[in-house]
Amino acid sequence: MAPYYFTRRQHRYIFSSLLVILVLAILLLQPNGNFLLRKISSRISHLEALAAKSDRGDAIGCSVDLNHLKSQGFDSPVLYSRWEIGVKQSKKFKTFSDSLKLPIPSFELVDLDANESRKTLNQCPPTVEISAPLPERIDASHIIFGVATSLDRLIDSLEAFSHWASGTNARIFALVEYDSRKNTVLQQAVELGIRLTLIESYEKVLDRYISLTRVLFRNIDENSQWGVVIDDDTFFPSMSNLIKRLASYDATVPQYVGALTENVMGLSNYGYMAYGGAGIFLSIPTLEELDKHYDECTKLTGFGDKRISQCIYLHTTTKLTWDRGLHQLDFWQSDGSGFYESGRELPLSLHHWKSADWFPVNIVGLSKVSSVCGDECQLRRRKLAGSDDWFFINGFSIIRHSYPVNDTIAMEQTWDPSFWAREEGWAYSLGPLRPRDDEKLSLRL
Repeated sequence: MAPYYFTRRQHRYIFSSLLVILVLAILLLQPNGNFLLRKISSRISHLEALAAKSDRGDAIGCSVDLNHLKSQGFDSPVLYSRWEIGVKQSKKFKTFSDSLKLPIPSFELVDLDANESRKTLNQCPPTVEISAPLPERIDASHIIFGVATSLDRLIDSLEAFSHWASGTNARIFALVEYDSRKNTVLQQAVELGIRLTLIESYEKVLDRYISLTRVLFRNIDENSQWGVVIDDDTFFPSMSNLIKRLASYDATVPQYVGALTENVMGLSNYGYMAYGGAGIFLSIPTLEELDKHYDECTKLTGFGDKRISQCIYLHTTTKLTWDRGLHQLDFWQSDGSGFYESGRELPLSLHHWKSADWFPVNIVGLSKVSSVCGDECQLRRRKLAGSDDWFFINGFSIIRHSYPVNDTIAMEQTWDPSFWAREEGWAYSLGPLRPRDDEKLSLRL
């Protein structure tokens, strides 16, 4: 059960989407327009009850559990609507369509204070079935990841790490300060299927990045092809896609692959380099070259990802290859929803998902949809049938634009409304862009 809700006048709107035993999140759009994410934990039995067909016909299937809504903190009355989407995994699957045969949400007033446990709804749309690919087995044993962070931040990231690292044989080495909870964290990683090694470091966090290059190099084995330096809030939506992209590069020669900041002003401040949040991908020959100059590179004045770029540029002939699927996402204190709702190809990496100073996203909730309909359905934008302004962005939001959207290629510029940003500041990386729709309705997961 995935309810979305927002406030309008004195009522609260709730939208629920049943997606086969999938539990996502609820959203409150406050009167000032700010979003408030709250993760929920619905039981599978509740989902089954909503979907069940009993001897009373659709009495259960087309009703809402009032006690459940009240348990989630909703106040009475609410305006409620829902979809039911069934997913059928098939080896014959080819691709997702760009539209979804679901009606525009129609809300019904529901009194949560009524003297009953369930409310029979006047109307429920029929269940829509979509096809999805079968799960695939992933082997990432040739990739070693390194992260420099604190144990607290690592704990916050483990569930997100499990989305892309669990069961893949990828190894993660984390440089952290001493902490008595080390064994507890390692056990949690084992339970999540993550191959995690913790290494104590007394350096400042940003000084540990260059140290990671030596850690990665000294832990390569016969399968290793890539060492990857990441931030603790780097996220890979699809390990399968990442592996396929890396296979397009020749890992037997020196490679330095990454992404720039999306804001051209950031380049003037930090330079042309692989920004750590998007992931810094170093082939084994590059790691070997860096290790030869390790002592010299530890004395460089740069910090973090900057020092890695300095070491590469000063001591090797290797230059950056900008992979456009990797994303730093430097939306400082801005609304980055236009990026997530763009409907473009699924990014290889995302960043800043858990930082309030940037654009926080419930990335764990977003990634849950992949367990039902595969990696490629994450952030898949689909237009509602018969509509030019309603869109469903799987795992993120349902939106209604204030005007028909005919240009489906341009990304909505939600983070900076200025003409400069659209024409110069961000166009080089994210263009084409279109102006922000200030009247857009967004029901966020």
